[in-house]
Amino acid sequence: MINPGINVAAKGLNATYENAAHYPNIVLDNFVDPTIMLAASNEAKWLTDNIAEQEWRFGPPDQHLEQISKRGITEISNMPPAMAILTTYFNSDSFINFLRDITGIRDLVPDWDLDGGGFHVTYPGGKLGIHHDFNFTDTLAPQRMYRKVNLLVYLNQDWDQDWGGQLQLWDSELTGAFKTIDLLYNRAVLFNIDDAPHGHPDPLVCPAGESRRSLAFYYYSATPPDNKLYDRAHWLVDGKLM
Repeated sequence: MINPGINVAAKGLNATYENAAHYPNIVLDNFVDPTIMLAASNEAKWLTDNIAEQEWRFGPPDQHLEQISKRGITEISNMPPAMAILTTYFNSDSFINFLRDITGIRDLVPDWDLDGGGFHVTYPGGKLGIHHDFNFTDTLAPQRMYRKVNLLVYLNQDWDQDWGGQLQLWDSELTGAFKTIDLLYNRAVLFNIDDAPHGHPDPLVCPAGESRRSLAFYYYSATPPDNKLYDRAHWLVDGKLM
């Protein structure tokens, strides 16, 4: 379901991924088969245009100073068909094998509960402050599991980069963004989360009727990380993660 050229190149991309600046990361364009991506993208736009009628699909709003005007769908059963198919695929054995090859993390597993993941939409004026993700869970398996990898896939077919919303990857010392990634249609961003602050901290200036739309998936391992544990997201405030 992903681009065959990317799929077969996974092992060859491992060095690029692991040797990226600051922490393992990679940007992959034309990521998903164009037919299923177009269907999922159209569904995402339809959902956000009709959220009043489709409210039942979404989780409750989670808004605070660093996360504004963001909504999400975290249950596959609440997703429209193409989005559900794509989400199921990103948690499938075949895709997990691809991730293991590209990341080098051999015991990587999916999170079928989509804790914090799934479909994300952010409306005009919204933002996601720079933060470090939670990196462990005690509910995924009998033993504690550690979140290792984030996958983000962008769904907007026509996004003006002047509207903002670019993903910023920050260095662990919090001196600033070392990579700023535009929201290009069918672009995927994959990165290890340890010591990996990230976000889109500037309020969106897209017009009314537009929104930033993406899919997010998180992958886990039973191997503990070398850095500290975070039981929740820690947000950048006054130069520190709080």
